[in-house]
Amino acid sequence: MKNRLLLSLLCLAALLYIAVPRIPMGAEGLPGMFALAWLLFALIAIGGNISALMFQPKRKRTVSKLKLEEEKRRRLRQYS
Repeated sequence: MKNRLLLSLLCLAALLYIAVPRIPMGAEGLPGMFALAWLLFALIAIGGNISALMFQPKRKRTVSKLKLEEEKRRRLRQYS
C-alpha cells in the first residue's frame, strides 16, 4: 500500500513538472478555467495521497496475531 502511494505521488510530481510550464495560466475563458481546474484536481490528488501516507493504520494485525498465538499456547499449557 505504501509503495503504491509513493509511486502515485511520484507520477503526480512528474505530471506537474511536465504540464505546469505548458498550461496557459493567464489565459481567459475556457483555457484558463481548464488550467485552474486541472491544477486543482492535481493538488487534490497529491493531498489525498499524502494524507493516506500520513494516516495509514499501524501494523496492529501482526501484533494481534502474535498475541493470539501466545494466548493459544498458554491455554494449551494449562490443559496439559
